[in-house]
Amino acid sequence: MLSRVEAKLYSLRYVVEKLRPRVPRGLLNALCLGVLRNYRLLVRGLRYCGYRGQVRGRPEGWLPLVGAYEAMFRRDAVPLDRVVEATGLPRDVAECLRRAEPRDIVSGLEGLERLAVLYSLPLWVVEKLAELNPPGGLEALLKSLQKPTPMWIRFNKGRLTLGQAIELLSRAGIRAEPDPVLDDVVEAIEVEPGAPERLDPRLFYIQDRAAALAAHVLGDPGRLILDAFSAPGNKLAHVMWRSGPRAAVAVEISPRRLLDEKRLLRRQGAALADLVAGDATRPPLRPGSATSALVDPDCTSMGRLGHSPETRLFLERAGPRIVEKLQKLQKAGLRAALASVKPGSRVVYMTCTLTRDENEDVVRAVVEEGLAELEEAQPLIGVWSPWLPGAQRIYPHISRSTGGFIAVLRRA
Repeated sequence: MLSRVEAKLYSLRYVVEKLRPRVPRGLLNALCLGVLRNYRLLVRGLRYCGYRGQVRGRPEGWLPLVGAYEAMFRRDAVPLDRVVEATGLPRDVAECLRRAEPRDIVSGLEGLERLAVLYSLPLWVVEKLAELNPPGGLEALLKSLQKPTPMWIRFNKGRLTLGQAIELLSRAGIRAEPDPVLDDVVEAIEVEPGAPERLDPRLFYIQDRAAALAAHVLGDPGRLILDAFSAPGNKLAHVMWRSGPRAAVAVEISPRRLLDEKRLLRRQGAALADLVAGDATRPPLRPGSATSALVDPDCTSMGRLGHSPETRLFLERAGPRIVEKLQKLQKAGLRAALASVKPGSRVVYMTCTLTRDENEDVVRAVVEEGLAELEEAQPLIGVWSPWLPGAQRIYPHISRSTGGFIAVLRRA
């Protein structure tokens, strides 16, 4: 599974669904996520302890990393004999790893290179994050990217009160508490095995609170919504839950992902969307015909490194030039959305990444071109951007969610 994720740059979830392993998926998923969150540290740990075999690449090259992870991070859960037997690690290497601490393994490294290995990120990504001077410090942000985010669940406020939602979740085996800001989002505090699968998709949807913010910020979408870069469609479905049935045009370039979106919208009872397999930088609408738009373009996904640590492998292979390439797409998509809505209409621009290049710089460009004016992105679950007044930055260690950015533009 890890080898296929690396070779094809598929998501881990997609690989698990395709391979259908005959073992408990929860345990297997947790193991793979742990290895991916620590892969650079594990490689250096193996070398530190004298291992000279192949690492990464072919499937057998990932097995030593699994063994290193079990030896270092699951010392009380997995006997050393089992690690040696299952992974083929030499006993002396396994014993060394069991004694080693991360600070021992990164000794000799300094500055950002030390942090890049300690938190298993490409160096250029750490350099980009360091530029942000995030609240609480860079290392607090990096530590948060080593952990899974809490489970957040939105409920259909058109059909349930908060009390009813919490009661139904409790009956399904989920103890939940209200989000302190978003009125139709709750945090799952305790979850019984299998409970999420028992939820009615017309009433509940598991969605990170950073993603759920989009529908709140957009407000009343008017009669026709453009959802650019639409898949998987959860933000559009949320808008319809909050505002009632509206006409929508959802544009997604991948036919496969568009089929997944079609199923999701049907399950959530939000089926009034025309789904278009096409280029979001050239939406199939007459200029000025939409009354609102969501723009959530492809990005480097640095805010999701804790949730989807396999993104590290993509960023490692892509290198820093990917930021400039994506920024061009993001600017084109935002300009196209602004041209598609009526003057005075709202356009929400959001990403699940943290670089200034893909966030503030994109929004500032269209504002300086006279295409839109910036408004305050309320409600606030993150922190205000120090580089673009009114835009909101969401950091995992501050908001207990995936990281990202959101801004509201009013078409000139």
